Amino acid sequence: MKKSNLIFTSALVTLLLSACASTPETTGGEKHSNHEKSAPKAIISVQKSPEELFLESIEGITVKKVSSPKEITLGRAFAAPFVFSVSNADGTPAENFKLTVELPTTKTEGTIAFEKSEYITDAEGLVSISVAEKPAFTANVKVKAYPTPVSEDAELAKSLEAYTATADWKVKSDIASKGAVLFVWDFNEKDRPVNNSYNIQAEFRGRGITMVGNGPVNETSYIGKPKTLYKDTYDIIGGNAYGYLIYGTIKFEQPVTALEDGSGYYCILKAEIEAVNMKNGNKIYSSVISYESKGKNWNECVSKGKDKLSQLVVDDIIYGL
Repeated sequence: MKKSNLIFTSALVTLLLSACASTPETTGGEKHSNHEKSAPKAIISVQKSPEELFLESIEGITVKKVSSPKEITLGRAFAAPFVFSVSNADGTPAENFKLTVELPTTKTEGTIAFEKSEYITDAEGLVSISVAEKPAFTANVKVKAYPTPVSEDAELAKSLEAYTATADWKVKSDIASKGAVLFVWDFNEKDRPVNNSYNIQAEFRGRGITMVGNGPVNETSYIGKPKTLYKDTYDIIGGNAYGYLIYGTIKFEQPVTALEDGSGYYCILKAEIEAVNMKNGNKIYSSVISYESKGKNWNECVSKGKDKLSQLVVDDIIYGL
């Protein structure tokens, strides 16, 4: 009996040892590692802004000017519409596409304001804008057409420049039919008035605008006194003989200087010009225009400068008066 007991005890010990050996010992570090392997990874989602989504939606879109009216004289209406087209990336017409068009609406003290309007392209991808009313002011600006943006974001507006088409809006002054009297004085390098500007008058006449000449008031004492100049001019010729009184100065911004390389001379000329309506004396035009000139000698430098400056001045008057 005693022998049997010893054998049973020995077998029991062996069984217990075997059970302990079959259970793996797990450390805390190993538990952490297993947890990491089983945890799901985080997925980061980046949302695009409405502006970014909009730009993606118009990729490949092309906006073009098809046609636009010829320039007109103040008091007349445009004879044809402004026509723009929109096409898809594959060249097919973009039907029912929203297009914003900017047209000039008002002019205040020489500054032109634009109004934005939305149009929808037809089956041929076209938008046609007819201007029924006669423009009430002179202008030489651009009409713009571009995809209607989703916001007024400045960066978006800049990006839309690549999708913008333009057309000329040109309304020139009626100075050719109404005429003008001039009081524009040339100054010398010492800033003293010397004579009425021949160049301005010659430039007008060279363009076929012949009803422009020096006014009846011709004294230097009127320089810088526009109200007195207008009153005395009106007293002599009235308010109906000519449409406008144009006055101002052409000066040297600095004395004519010799170029350092000895190739000639350099000067800067500046024109300060204003104009009033002869009927009522209201100021309707004001500009400051400068031009840098070079020539092989003093005379060529100054002569070229005055000729070119006169062209710029007359251009600005015709579309700005």
